[in-house]
Amino acid sequence: MAVKAIFFDLGETLVTQNIEDNIVTRRALVEVARMLPTPASGIDLFRIYQRGYKINHRVRSRHHVEIPIQTWMRELLTRVLGGYPPSRLIQQAIGTIVKRRATNAIAFKDARSTLEKLADHRFELGVISNVSSHEVAIEILRRVRLHRYFDFVVTSAQTGIRKPDPGIFLYALRQSKLKPREAVHVGDSEVHDVRGAKPVGMTTVLVRSRQGLFHTDADYQLRNLEGAADLLVSL
Repeated sequence: MAVKAIFFDLGETLVTQNIEDNIVTRRALVEVARMLPTPASGIDLFRIYQRGYKINHRVRSRHHVEIPIQTWMRELLTRVLGGYPPSRLIQQAIGTIVKRRATNAIAFKDARSTLEKLADHRFELGVISNVSSHEVAIEILRRVRLHRYFDFVVTSAQTGIRKPDPGIFLYALRQSKLKPREAVHVGDSEVHDVRGAKPVGMTTVLVRSRQGLFHTDADYQLRNLEGAADLLVSL
């Protein structure tokens, strides 16, 4: 059966951050600290965030569930303020995080040309991404001007399910009304992308240009996205 749709991981497959992720978060929390009715430093806020992140990340990784940004931001502000934060403050803080993460995103140099080529061949294109905020994924795609290529954006924040759990891939297939063998998933992670999509029955492409090639269960392994475009057009 011919391939009809191609799904991409987002972070480190199509885009990356131009500075370290922790620096992005710290700078965003410095801005959030200025919004608080009770004085607090951005450094203190970041330290509290780091402690909470370690706990939340263990839960997310072990059980493949997402803890959305609304939840961890509420937890963070509750600890800082010593009481339940106003909804408006939570939304303002989330908006700051979304803006910072999107502002510091850059597309890999071969991302646009790859998507352009695939779009010219009339493939449906989608994103399947582990991210605690669906809005962050959307804003990143807009920021780097890749949003127009995609018919679907499926995130763990939206579904509550994180890769490599098959549920998020099955949800994406249902949204696109496709059978697994009609879809390909492209990503940079053996664990999250290959081991998630392959058991569902999707064709898998591992792009490892930044780490080098190694043994993989992926159907195809390539060094760059440009090579992926040529391969996918031929399937």
